[in-house]
Amino acid sequence: MNVHAPTLFAFALAFLLLVAITAFALWSWRSRESLAQRRRAAEQALRTSEDRVKLISGQLPVAMFEYVAAPIPAFRSISDGVSRLLPVSANEILAESAAFFEGIDPDDRAGLTWRDAATPPPRDFAWVGRSHDSGSGQRWLQIRATTGLTASGELAVHGVMLDVSALMETQHALERSRAELRQLASHREERVEQERARLAREFHDELGQVLTTARMQAQLLVRQLPDDAEAARGAARDIETMIGDASRSVKAIASDLRPAALNLGLAAAVEWLAGRVLGPAGVGYQVSIAAAADRLDDGHAIGLFRIVQESLNNIVRHAGASRVHITLGRIDAELHLLVEDDGKGFDAAGVDHATHFGLLGISERVTALGGSLEIDSSPGGGTRLSVCLPLATPESGATDGATP
Repeated sequence: MNVHAPTLFAFALAFLLLVAITAFALWSWRSRESLAQRRRAAEQALRTSEDRVKLISGQLPVAMFEYVAAPIPAFRSISDGVSRLLPVSANEILAESAAFFEGIDPDDRAGLTWRDAATPPPRDFAWVGRSHDSGSGQRWLQIRATTGLTASGELAVHGVMLDVSALMETQHALERSRAELRQLASHREERVEQERARLAREFHDELGQVLTTARMQAQLLVRQLPDDAEAARGAARDIETMIGDASRSVKAIASDLRPAALNLGLAAAVEWLAGRVLGPAGVGYQVSIAAAADRLDDGHAIGLFRIVQESLNNIVRHAGASRVHITLGRIDAELHLLVEDDGKGFDAAGVDHATHFGLLGISERVTALGGSLEIDSSPGGGTRLSVCLPLATPESGATDGATP
């Protein structure tokens, strides 16, 4: 038997094992090198992407940031675009977080409650304010942010700041335009009321006097005609009747233009209006008006009268009510008007003002008077119209009137 055979076998086995280990080591090294190359490529791509995003964000009026709210408030990151929004650079903010808030107008800093670690920021929030005016003008800024935990468990605010100056300027221009339109509408209504008052005086004084004189002449003519002129006497009486009808129509037109009751005060005018509008419709009503109403200036008195007039007309046309309460009184430094009915009501939130000009007219009148309007109504639940106007001088007292 060959005694060298086991030895050769052992050497061969050891050689094969060494080859296998070497091959595995070589494969493992190549794998690690390939993985490292891919990792380096991925890191390079990530850095390139970050640099590209940083470059782009630095050229835009946008700032993205991460602000750790607790335990020590500080900015962890903020993009270079912040220098286009605030009079401070990103490096200055990262070095001293207070620089960010100093770049905000002092009057608007109070809204940035999340800067204080003692005030937990909300989950999602938005803020709109102005930058600090450093001599180059102010910008309107908006911050939209969300609050969450970082990987290390810190409470952080992640947000983006935008320049919304153009949007705010457009909004302010729109608001100015609306205010100017309201002023124009108020001026137009004032001129219309003045013209109504002038026409009412002319109808009542001039045309009414002419018709009264004509009726007296017709009556005189009837008495002077001979008894045998029955046809002529009948024609004269017919003329007298027509003149009387015309006189009553003139008085009605004059009242529609400007009720004579307004000369006696708002309380008397509203009582007269309720009787004229609700009475023929069979709607019961109750009126309670404070004495302060009779000491209002003509513009406020006419405005409130027209509001009540439109409200009562809407009730007669649409509400199907059986009872109406009109209340006008003073509460502290405000005058409150309430018009309530027990009618069928409507969906106040679904009213289309483009087709319901009555409510739109009431709203515009209230705005022109510097007040506020609330309409509380629901289908089947009646309607409650509430008007609140500022009152310069405290007044007291009330006058009540009612019909069954």
